[in-house]
Amino acid sequence: MSRVKFVLLMVVSLLIYSCGQKGWSEQEKKDFIKGCVKSNKGRISEEASKEGCECMLNKIMKKYPTMIASQEMSKEEIKKLAASCWGNIIKNNANKIYILHKTKDGKVGFMLDTGWKKPEQTNFDLQRVSENAFMGVFVDNIRDFKEGTTKKDVLKIYIKDIMSRRKKVKKESVLKEIKDNGLIIYQTDYTADIDTNRNFYCFNIIDFGKDEDTFAFVLFITLPSYAKDNIQNLNAILKTAKILDKN
Repeated sequence: MSRVKFVLLMVVSLLIYSCGQKGWSEQEKKDFIKGCVKSNKGRISEEASKEGCECMLNKIMKKYPTMIASQEMSKEEIKKLAASCWGNIIKNNANKIYILHKTKDGKVGFMLDTGWKKPEQTNFDLQRVSENAFMGVFVDNIRDFKEGTTKKDVLKIYIKDIMSRRKKVKKESVLKEIKDNGLIIYQTDYTADIDTNRNFYCFNIIDFGKDEDTFAFVLFITLPSYAKDNIQNLNAILKTAKILDKN
């Protein structure tokens, strides 16, 4: 998410309010929530912010029975917990801070916050840009490919085509499988140069299920520094994907 840096705000709020003497007193809980909500500085509604902060606090308290014990948490652990709460905010507050963006044919949709805008021109079935990232989506049907072609094979085809037009290409991660609520997301990351810029490319295939021929290719492009701190937020977008029309 470009404007709602929820994960980083959770990290900051935890570091600020992890100085309690002992246990989780009611005052410490209130201070955590207050500081967490304040950290958002109006980027999202106070109601949505409070919901996310309470989710985060509850997850921390389940794992760490005292305030002092919570100081052992690493930033990576905090980010993962925050990302899981972020998914709940998407589902519970979609009508307040998120908009359903449909592909041209209306087959597939994604929930994006108001920071993602439609460009004047698009070469994708769905294309959106934010302050820090680009998102492009193609919707395909596996029956349109040569018999025996898998969805993973299609991902390789897209990667080869796009990276063939870049310089100093470097593969940053092995192919991962992310499973969430019936979705299987195949993901791998690259960095490469275009003109004088070095960009981060996050390639994804979203498989909607073994009995579903329709699938989506999603490409995120951003700066490597931004991707490092926001990959969980980009993955949260992928997990909102759903088929809208099967006809």
